[in-house]
Amino acid sequence: MKVLIPTDFSKLSRVAIQFAVKMAKKLNGEIILLNVIYLSAPPHAMVEVKIKAIMDAMVENAKQESLLLIEELRKENKGRLNLRYEIIKGYPVQEVITSYATNNGIDIIIMGTKGATGLKKVLIGSNAVSVINHSDIPIITVPEFARFNGLKNIIYATDMWDLNIEAKILVPLARLFNSTIHVVHIISPNSKNYLEIKKVTADLITELNYAKVKFKVVINENVLNGVDEYIADSKADLLAMFTRELTFFDKLFGKSITRKMAFHTWIPMLTFKKKWQ
Repeated sequence: MKVLIPTDFSKLSRVAIQFAVKMAKKLNGEIILLNVIYLSAPPHAMVEVKIKAIMDAMVENAKQESLLLIEELRKENKGRLNLRYEIIKGYPVQEVITSYATNNGIDIIIMGTKGATGLKKVLIGSNAVSVINHSDIPIITVPEFARFNGLKNIIYATDMWDLNIEAKILVPLARLFNSTIHVVHIISPNSKNYLEIKKVTADLITELNYAKVKFKVVINENVLNGVDEYIADSKADLLAMFTRELTFFDKLFGKSITRKMAFHTWIPMLTFKKKWQ
């Protein structure tokens, strides 16, 4: 498995790196640290020679930071660690990340995110959510206080529309870590939809050929609050959600639930893009 970790060497990105290293070691995976170099000022604001000098200095600095970080990680983590770095000049950052991942056979992207409000949320969380928007490759977003302690409990929040397809995508990961998949469906108190939990669970176990599956209906007016409630009750290690391309009306009226959860949840979140729609 090839794991890509975008990093700017900040404290937040190091949290994601520590999570990714421990997860990748369990999978005997290859870890690639990716630093994207770009200038925020428009080119016409500087002399071309100065731009080149500044970019060269930024690349050299990123190289030294990367080497130091890899040395630290190897000291902290006993055993073999398949770890290397890449430095790429480009902008926008999310497009550089997703292009590199697509062209280099990356299996999963792991990056940091931070729960916040207002302008702080927009500035800190925008890169993670932008990558979710652009990437066809699964992404794990890691909040600032998360730590990897295995994946005993994976929460899979579903609207039930593509239950069997999505659950089958999750099973290989669950098998690797011997995880229990908690299938969680949120309904409002006024909902007239009735689900026979025992039958749904039995059918899922048969369909997936995986016994460690639980099904839970949570009654809550707010989907985010309902998911959070179950995460807290179940001692979850990872939240899994599936996202789709935003339509014109989605973009007009707000982010999808999956994008909102990328800011909201306090545990790592695994997102898959629905490629069958």
